[in-house]
Amino acid sequence: MENLQEIYDLAKQRLRESRLLFNAGEVDGAFYLAGYSVELMLKWKICKNFEIHNLFSTESPPMIEGVKVLKDSTYTHNLYILLLFSGLRAKFDTDKSTNITLFKANSLLFSCWNPNVRYKPCGHKETYDVENLLTLLENNITGLIRWIEVS
Repeated sequence: MENLQEIYDLAKQRLRESRLLFNAGEVDGAFYLAGYSVELMLKWKICKNFEIHNLFSTESPPMIEGVKVLKDSTYTHNLYILLLFSGLRAKFDTDKSTNITLFKANSLLFSCWNPNVRYKPCGHKETYDVENLLTLLENNITGLIRWIEVS
C-alpha cells in the first residue's frame, strides 16, 4: 500500500468481498474479511492523522526515526491498538455509550476479532452475528467504517 487512497480502497474492497462471501454462505470467511476491512480503515486513519501517506508501504524508503517507531508500533492486527494510534479510542469509548451501532460493533467485532479467526473451524461464527456486523459496517450514515472515516 503506497498511499492513503490505496489503503482506503482496499478497506472498502475487503468489505465488499466480505459481503460476497456472506451472501455465498461463507460466514466465517466473511467475518474475517469484515474485521480486516476495519483494520485497514484504522490504518488509513493513522496515516491520515500523522500525514504519512506511505506508512504501510512494502518499499523501504528512508524514514526518520520517529516514523520508523510509528510504523513498527502499528504493524499489528490488534484493533484496540490501531484504535489507540488512530486517535479514536477515547471518542469510540464515549460514542459507543450513546451510539448503538458502535456499541454493537464493539461486542461483535472488537471483542472477538483477530487474524487467528481464519484458523478456527468452519461454523464458529453465528450467521446472525456476522449479518449484523456487516450491516453495522456497511451503513454509509451510521456504520463503523463511516464513523472511522469522518471522526
